[in-house]
Amino acid sequence: MRRQLNRFSIILALLLLSTSIIIAQNSGSALAVISDVRGTVLVNIAGNDEPMKAVFGTQLVQGDRVETGRKASVSMLFSNGNLISLGANSNITISGNQSGSPSRNIGSGMAGNFSDLAMRQDNKGEMGVLMDLRSDETSQLILPLSPCNTMISTLKPRLQWKSMKPADEYVVRIYNSQGLIWEHRTTATYLDFPEDEPGLEYGTSYFWNVEGEDLINSFRSLNQNFTVLSYDKIIEIKNEEQKLLGMFTDDPGSSSLHSLLGAYYASSGLLEEAIHEFEVVRDANPDATLPHEILGGLYSDVGIKDLAIAELQKALIIEKDK
Repeated sequence: MRRQLNRFSIILALLLLSTSIIIAQNSGSALAVISDVRGTVLVNIAGNDEPMKAVFGTQLVQGDRVETGRKASVSMLFSNGNLISLGANSNITISGNQSGSPSRNIGSGMAGNFSDLAMRQDNKGEMGVLMDLRSDETSQLILPLSPCNTMISTLKPRLQWKSMKPADEYVVRIYNSQGLIWEHRTTATYLDFPEDEPGLEYGTSYFWNVEGEDLINSFRSLNQNFTVLSYDKIIEIKNEEQKLLGMFTDDPGSSSLHSLLGAYYASSGLLEEAIHEFEVVRDANPDATLPHEILGGLYSDVGIKDLAIAELQKALIIEKDK
């Protein structure tokens, strides 16, 4: 359906592709996407008798008319980086030039990050992806949770895991390309990197695992990898965060803010931070499928298959109920 975001299935390799802006659809190129909606907002489509309800992620093309009801508001992110917001009892007709409308410019790079994440597709469809996820599950007794297959911005991370079998003690080991560099024991299912020890190194990749021990047996997790960002990249990310936050001081709960932050984190490899932001977007937009689809991809990327499956199933339920 032209008005809805194409079903983009699970993202098995989400790291930044390119900063392409919103892609063409069946009958025209999308010029904008709804990035925040509160209350009753309708999209009137040329040639259609009935308007459709706007939700987070709805694409807008030339000639679409967006109308807000009483006590409603909407924000639209355009491919040129302009973010246009409407208050209650307002309307706008989408065109290639919205220069007359009050807006703030997020930047085409930020818009591109969100577009890449929202529009990424493969040709399998969600059901095929769900089958792949199930077939990929293993019977691990210890499942590493964080950090897994992601960049991190700290030299002293917290490592977390889930144990399917009780253990008297867990041994956590971190390795670099030269071999074992760090080992600690704990009875908990997480371990904070000790403050009184030298931290990890900027721009370096590591892998880690956890071994559970009891009186008789031991059992070990699979290895998981992560990379510490370079110092310069961490500073760059902090600066971009502050710029975005400064644009939304009047509305820090905006889905526009959290989705832009989430897409930026994903493009920078900070997948766990991206997950947090899109969980906020998902909870604020219960009628939208897109946040569930994005989260399904992100959860899959970091190896949390059960949550990936749950998010994609929820997206299918919402789509079926429309």
